Amino acid sequence: MKEELLCQGYLRKDGSKGIRNKVLVIFTVECSKHVCRKIADYFQCLGEDVEAIGSHSCLHNQVNIRRLLKYCTHPNVGGVLVIGHGCEYTYPDLLAEAAEKSGREAAWFYQQEAGGTQKSIVKGMAIVREMLDKLKETLRVPMYLSDLVVGGECGGSDFTSGLAGNALVGSVFDCVVDHGGTAVFEELSEGIGLKEYLMERGANEKVKVDIARAYDKTVDFCAAYGQFSIAPGNMDGGLTTIEEKSMGATVKSGSRQIQSVLKVAQTPACKGLHLLDVIPDEKLEPAHFIAADPSDMLELVAAGCHVVFLVTGRGHVVGTPVSPVIKVTGNPRTYERMSDDIDFCAAPLLTGEESREAITGRMMELLKRVCGGEPSNAERMGHREGILYFNFQNPTEVPACWDFGKGGH
Repeated sequence: MKEELLCQGYLRKDGSKGIRNKVLVIFTVECSKHVCRKIADYFQCLGEDVEAIGSHSCLHNQVNIRRLLKYCTHPNVGGVLVIGHGCEYTYPDLLAEAAEKSGREAAWFYQQEAGGTQKSIVKGMAIVREMLDKLKETLRVPMYLSDLVVGGECGGSDFTSGLAGNALVGSVFDCVVDHGGTAVFEELSEGIGLKEYLMERGANEKVKVDIARAYDKTVDFCAAYGQFSIAPGNMDGGLTTIEEKSMGATVKSGSRQIQSVLKVAQTPACKGLHLLDVIPDEKLEPAHFIAADPSDMLELVAAGCHVVFLVTGRGHVVGTPVSPVIKVTGNPRTYERMSDDIDFCAAPLLTGEESREAITGRMMELLKRVCGGEPSNAERMGHREGILYFNFQNPTEVPACWDFGKGGH
């Protein structure tokens, strides 16, 4: 298929292309979050693309470290300032070193050594100001659909989500994949009842086995936790069972073969469609996992997604600090009520007023505009949500069995 131009992207020294040219101010612990937020807020008020993100705990978690490393080297990021407090386990110098090795502008310091709150803010502002000046020289190059990585998430689903919103995103996924690009979906906890269907879409036997293991692990986890992924709001919106929700949620993955099962903070090794497994491999600690939609989208960002689609029937407002979020609803009443937050109404697909081909074309045009620099509504409103909860995963494989009750496998 002929290459389709998407936008003029930002070329990174590691060869990747981004649709934004952000500076990330990363806090390694809750104690340094205030300083990082103040620095980011200052530059945001000036219209600069500076964001704050980080880890809240002073304890160590390998999955969390892998996430932070992925944000430091994300294609949408051109510069990184890492600020630590001074006594936590996560070392800011190592994060900055990884960013620098990837060709990003990078710096770090401890606020204890910088002299406390006010002096740290002043020091950080000077560093970010210098980074922004350097990022103005970032080379712009043609970026094609084959360069793009998109993610899909559900949030606040109702009966229209599977019939319109998710169906539209599934069509976009197919279009991106058919043009040589990459798409990532997750929420296997909203795929309950669809094990055989998902396995049939595996590109080879290994992928089929990985899908089966990830599925079984998800069912075990939900059963051990005592709750499957259907919420009171979903029921208020007309969904009645987890199986019914699953059929609608999985539609957003489109219809193409699944090339691999990714773990948290892994990026796809090849083009095409990929399933992201976010369920812990061990340790039943739902308070550290059940993170809601913003944190789930940060998992897609850690997988390298340039843009994340969030489908919502009942309405949603959130965004992420790293990648634009395009919110889609299939409910016309929701769109009329929340059009300041929701970017696209897929209701004409539900009513038959517009064909899938036509409405997919309109969505692809919006995607191109956002990739070209037009802010999504979440960006325009300043939404930057999400907490990095601890997770416990083997980064190399999906285990064949679990014993959540004993906290190990």
